[in-house]
Amino acid sequence: AKVVSEPAGGSGALIQLTLGEDVVRRRFDGDDVLRDVVNWIGGHGSDIPDKLASRDWCLVDINRYPPTPIDTQKNADRTLQYIGCWPSGRLEVQPSSEEWKKGSNPDLKGSSRGLGSAPTSVLH
Repeated sequence: AKVVSEPAGGSGALIQLTLGEDVVRRRFDGDDVLRDVVNWIGGHGSDIPDKLASRDWCLVDINRYPPTPIDTQKNADRTLQYIGCWPSGRLEVQPSSEEWKKGSNPDLKGSSRGLGSAPTSVLH
């Protein structure tokens, strides 16, 4: 998987990712897209992107209330700002609920995060 270069000098969006007991952090440029983040996640476990695509697992935005699964296929080419991860994002890989595995999307009414970000209902 291709992983984009990390911005120099502490600029860019800081993404914090929780994978079980581990927490990893990395910076991304504002025009980087969710696919870039998923490729980076794949560097921490090569089967993770496939499990996200099949919905066995889900990528959850834990900065939103309630925490919201992000459809990584539908939003793959959306910028980090659009999905609400600018200037920072807290994401977690979790086992999927039965509803998420079946592709049904609960009617979540959470707020969007940050200027120019999509409402919660658009991301899942």
